[in-house]
Amino acid sequence: MARAGFRKRRYYFTDKSIAVDTVIAFVLGGIALATEIIGICVSIATKGHTPEIFAVLYICSFILSIVGFVFAGYGKMAQEGGVRSKRWSHVVCGLAFIIPIAIIVNGLLK
Repeated sequence: MARAGFRKRRYYFTDKSIAVDTVIAFVLGGIALATEIIGICVSIATKGHTPEIFAVLYICSFILSIVGFVFAGYGKMAQEGGVRSKRWSHVVCGLAFIIPIAIIVNGLLK
């Protein structure tokens, strides 16, 4: 039995200062960057003899960066949230998008 004056508190994972789509773009871009950096470190440690699973992870991280760009675009159109977080979500996803392309082009030009 609830007393008058006491309300249930609702907890939110985000507030109106950040768009939800921007948070999703940050997470996707962060996961993509982490898998790419781990793949590069393993490649350096094994002198280029990486297992085939890292190729699959690299392709998945490339796809995650593209999906992150889509969410960053939706976040940019949202009314809530600041401009700084919207820009940085594009930067994170862009970096995760450019790294595999730079490595492929560098490998093809040698």
